[in-house]
Amino acid sequence: MQQSGKRVVQVNVKMSGEDFSLLQNAAAKLWPDAIISNSGILLGLAKLAANQAVGVKSRKSKRP
Repeated sequence: MQQSGKRVVQVNVKMSGEDFSLLQNAAAKLWPDAIISNSGILLGLAKLAANQAVGVKSRKSKRP
């Protein structure tokens, strides 16, 4: 029997202030109403890039 549970994975990221500012601006355009942390921005954008890298089609939500 397989149990599903969350795993904790630590990720360290090094980037310039300019790169981080670019990521913050991109997150603001992708998720304008979301209140998210800096790590949330990085993980969200990293997941989008990872899906693109392996060829997973994104689920686009309908916007009014």
